[in-house]
Order: sequence, then C-alpha cells, then structure tokens
Amino acid sequence: MKIIPAILTNNIDEFNDLMAGLSPKYDRVQIDFIDGEYTNNKTLLPDQTNTNLKMDAHLMVTEKNLSEYLKYVNKFNRLIVQMESIASPEKYDCLALDIHSPIEAIKPYLEKLKYLNLMAIEPGFGGQELDLRIFERVSYLRNLGSFVIAVDGGVEKEHLQKLEDLGVDEVIVGAKRLLNW
Repeated sequence: MKIIPAILTNNIDEFNDLMAGLSPKYDRVQIDFIDGEYTNNKTLLPDQTNTNLKMDAHLMVTEKNLSEYLKYVNKFNRLIVQMESIASPEKYDCLALDIHSPIEAIKPYLEKLKYLNLMAIEPGFGGQELDLRIFERVSYLRNLGSFVIAVDGGVEKEHLQKLEDLGVDEVIVGAKRLLNW
C-alpha cells in the first residue's frame, strides 16, 4: 500500500513549504483543488502549483467551473474528479466518491474505472477524523473490479494495517499530518 501526501491550501507560501518537506521523501503528491462552490472552501488554482513530483489533481469543483481547472490537465499525472459534482462521470476513469454518497452510485462507472478515491471524511477541509464507515465501503468495492482503491482523509498510522488488509492500494494523507508522523 502506497502513502500519497495531499495538499489542501489557499496559501502559496504554505504550498511551497509543504512541497519542500515532501520532496525528499515522496515521489507523488495529490493537490486538492476546491472552487468554493462544491464545498465551502477555496484553494489554490492549478496554475499556481508546480513541483518536481508526480502530481494528482483531485477536483472538488462544480460542473460550471470544471473547464477552468481542466485547462491544466497536462500538468497532472492523474486527474481525479468528484463524481457528485459533474454531469457526466462516465467521461473519467479516475473518480472520487464522498463518504456521504451511496456506494451504489459508483456502480455504473466501474467498467471504465481505473482509480477510485474513497473519501473517508467530509470533503473540503483537512484535520478531520476518519469515518469508520470507510472499512465497510472498501470491503464492498474490493471485489467489484480491478481498479485502484484509495482512501482519502483522516487516515492515521493506526489505520494503515487494517486498510492494507482490506486491499486498499493507496492512502491519501494530509501533508501536514504526514510530516508529523
């Protein structure tokens, strides 16, 4: 199981400081982009982010703002779209599913899916505790396809073994939390 640091910030200095701390230890980072409409938070825009690491973009943006973020698709190794916020999830092979969304909502997209980011917290803000419903969600989905399953948010060291035992491929951990491990 791979640990991927995530950065969720609206401050370029904080972004740069976090990247400096992550660069020697990790080869990939997930940047969380939030438009202030999908959830009540707003982060940096893709044109403000640069790094020598592989970058995943987790887009927590509404349909009407999606094209603004997609302009920068070539900057990213993986583009993860929040399925609840877009009209056509079937266009994407990397989706994120909120913890409060019914797990059955992802079923129509499983055939094309390469990567599923399962949110284990309410989207938009770091520092939350892992919602323990995530364990049941992973168990249910693990046998439905060969896509990568990632658990995003609230993960602490004590959760790692159980998530790995359930077949989670990646855990997304807030960079601030991760740098204190």
